[in-house]
Amino acid sequence: MFSKMRRVTAAAALLAALALPASADTLTIAQNFDPQTLWPNGTTASDNLNAGSAMVESLFWQDPRVNEIRPLLATGFEMESPTSVIVKLREGITFTNGEPMNADAVVHSVNIFIDKEQTPAYAQVAQAFSGAEKVDDLTVRITLHDSYPPLALALSQIYVVPPNYWNEMGLEAYGQKPVGTGPFKFVEWVRDDKLVMERNEDYWGDLPEGIDGLIWRPVPDDAARVAGLTTGEYQVAKDLPVTAIPGLENEPEIKLVPVPSYRIYQIGLSSLPQHESPLQNKLVRQALNYAVDKEAIINSLFFGKAEPLNGQVLRKSQLGFNPDLQDYPYDPEKAKAMLAEAGYPDGFTIPFKFPSGRYAQDREVSEAVAGMLSKVGVKTEMIALEPGEFLRQLRSKELAPMYFVGLAPQDDPAFQASQYVSTWRYTPIANEEIDALAEAGAKEMDVEKRRKIYQDMMALMHEEAPIIFLYDGIDVYGTDARLQNFLPRGDGRMFFYDVSYGQ
Repeated sequence: MFSKMRRVTAAAALLAALALPASADTLTIAQNFDPQTLWPNGTTASDNLNAGSAMVESLFWQDPRVNEIRPLLATGFEMESPTSVIVKLREGITFTNGEPMNADAVVHSVNIFIDKEQTPAYAQVAQAFSGAEKVDDLTVRITLHDSYPPLALALSQIYVVPPNYWNEMGLEAYGQKPVGTGPFKFVEWVRDDKLVMERNEDYWGDLPEGIDGLIWRPVPDDAARVAGLTTGEYQVAKDLPVTAIPGLENEPEIKLVPVPSYRIYQIGLSSLPQHESPLQNKLVRQALNYAVDKEAIINSLFFGKAEPLNGQVLRKSQLGFNPDLQDYPYDPEKAKAMLAEAGYPDGFTIPFKFPSGRYAQDREVSEAVAGMLSKVGVKTEMIALEPGEFLRQLRSKELAPMYFVGLAPQDDPAFQASQYVSTWRYTPIANEEIDALAEAGAKEMDVEKRRKIYQDMMALMHEEAPIIFLYDGIDVYGTDARLQNFLPRGDGRMFFYDVSYGQ
């Protein structure tokens, strides 16, 4: 599973990591923002997870090269009953502080994972689990509340931490200086500047070939990531704008890596009771969908390299995609008429929050949407947020009433559907029927019955219009051409298993 790698001493690797300019053996990675935490279960934002999971590993991982769930710290699992799963662990693995990675560590980590006070970011996934117990040093029994179709994906979300170090440091401090089992180890973190990691010489698997360390840089500006990639300052650059593709695709020292995205881009239209605004009227939400020309955004800003959502949040490749739905057509006159019917013949003014540097061309998309809404009388008070503050407000439902967001949960309809459940921290809507359909779909083991549940949910969401349905697209990464076998995932996740770097 893991590539062979030439060995160097730990001291040499440390010197390479601390010599901050990138060398032939050090990868410098430009992401959109500086992580808030390096504990992977502390967040669902990919820039946090990418850095954290280079040090802290999960039981399983989803390999984008084969699109399969593969063993990592676990060797496999089997169902003991519909609500009980036996997980087998690898033997002989230790955390970088010397603690053993065993059943005690996994039970400890599962208990943290299912504690929604400690791990609120994964509450919609973790609610399927009821507990874990040690069978022997290399065997854990995990129990479920009910049958759960996306179990394998859920297990891949559980990251394993050393119990003693966790208890000594506490949740917040662990996230600032984690200890894990991964191929890289923490060296230093200068906030908003650089995060430095060295190679873990005692790694249990095969290390990525030719990489002595990683330096993660927060670079929110699209043009700056492109420029740094071109000059060789960065060996990996995330979320390149499609406008940069023509200038980069013929550069012999640069490789472009396009990845079909899981991310669903949308304008949240909060109708939650605590968010008083005209958006609590369904006619208004529908009108705003008619007011936005999605095709114009796709063609002008993304050169056609994005796909309209077909009026739903499931992609065509996903179970539950409803082929009978279509996007709200661009019809500004109908939008005006519906606003008048809703009691707003002269339109209204509303705050519109958007991130600047969280997603490729996020500001440009938001400005385009604002311009289209102004043509039907809806004036937006534009509020740009840096990525960290944007994510904080998203988690606390402070982005309301209207905001631009892209959501990229794991590739199962249960995880996308859960974003709109009334108890979830991202949802812009509280609807009992949507809640019931999402709950039913997360339990139904019959594939065709499950498909119908999600198709019904998509139809209901189309009618209720809790969002302006925009697009899903392609994530474009740029790398040094010498980086081989690097393939990120559609949820923005990048891993360094099996990769190599060098001549």
